[in-house]
Amino acid sequence: MFGRGSWAVIGLAKESLEAFRTSLQDRSVIVASSQMAAAAVTRHFNADSVGINPFSSPRLDEEHALDSEHQHELAKYATLEQESRVSQVLSPEILDCQGYGCTLEQFQLHSEVPWFGLWAVANEWKDVSDLASIKEHRSYNLLERPYKFLQTTDKTTIDQEALGVTAPVRKQVPVLVDFNEGRIYIESSNKKVIEAITERLRQLGADLVSVAWTYPLPNWPAAILDKLYEGSDYQADFKKRADEATRFKSNEIEKLEDKELEGIVKNYFSMTHLPSDVWVGISGPAQVRLHDASPPLGVKAPTSATTLLHVTNDAKVVSGAITFQERVTYISKQGEERTFRKDLICVDLNDKINFTDVGAAMLRGFDVPAFRKDIQREIRQTKQVPSIQQFWSNWLQELSNAVRTMESAFRELLELDGNQQAGVLPMRSPQSEEIPELVKA
Repeated sequence: MFGRGSWAVIGLAKESLEAFRTSLQDRSVIVASSQMAAAAVTRHFNADSVGINPFSSPRLDEEHALDSEHQHELAKYATLEQESRVSQVLSPEILDCQGYGCTLEQFQLHSEVPWFGLWAVANEWKDVSDLASIKEHRSYNLLERPYKFLQTTDKTTIDQEALGVTAPVRKQVPVLVDFNEGRIYIESSNKKVIEAITERLRQLGADLVSVAWTYPLPNWPAAILDKLYEGSDYQADFKKRADEATRFKSNEIEKLEDKELEGIVKNYFSMTHLPSDVWVGISGPAQVRLHDASPPLGVKAPTSATTLLHVTNDAKVVSGAITFQERVTYISKQGEERTFRKDLICVDLNDKINFTDVGAAMLRGFDVPAFRKDIQREIRQTKQVPSIQQFWSNWLQELSNAVRTMESAFRELLELDGNQQAGVLPMRSPQSEEIPELVKA
């Protein structure tokens, strides 16, 4: 978290807040959902599991470990259906253990706003050894030849003797729960992980809603990129830099005296000024389609994209990384007026912007580049380091602001009026009379 990553955005029914709060304070509920219990399930039953830790204690389950007997009791308890747990009484050693979050404060990101943060931990029981090398080693020693050269019966013998080393493997994913906006943010693009986390949140009382980026236009991500490219400023400068790249090595190209313009032509192949005073640049990795019927070509360097886009009159951008920028003017110590560009949001725009299988709108390749710089500047000025709670709540606010910025910019580019619903909206069932155009992953 706090850097480039992919986030799944899922809807959340605000009226389920009280049920969620109640679960976080009920020891019998939260202990079964904890990473302490999930780790016990994986170790004792060799099964995959998902548990949670408070946002400020990523490895809380390891700080207060239970003995083997109580781990087994907890594992059995956690695998029961919720209705069956009512009649079960856990040992005080488990309920009173400090290895799991059991207070509202451990998950709450703000004292007044209903924001919550947690670590979802996916535990997988898997072979952590290199089984292929074990087979190869035994084949050399026992039969004096490589494994691939063995007869079928000999392979079977080696396979039966070559036992790998299995162990629980954990993967931690930050989860931000915003009942104020009605959204959940999960830093993952893995279907299995997202589904397991959403199921765990449902068990804690959260009522989830499938959502998607929705706009009334077919293939709208490509349409937005096309609009951006068509309205781009500095087109002559991009073309000049692309021509130079065909004749010189990158270190031989003479840098422009205008540092602002040099930064634009070096890193982007399109830069558009929106009426809302936000600038949007397109960079690689990107895909360019030369003809309507041709497959897209992948490009990384901005100059390569510019070159391809001038090969045919029909060439268009169909996917790319976009950066929202603010152009800032300031007065230097010498009294001169200067400008620089502040990157606000980075995100990939392509036909994978929706993950319909899990009911999520995606923020792929997402980053807020100024986030770290702004906080470090604040620390230098105030001589105070924010709390972990503040770091998490500030990042949640950035995610929320980013979605609003994207929704507004996309509406503007597609020239939608105020009556047309668009943005991150609940997915409609096939029976609905009016189904919005979704871009499927």
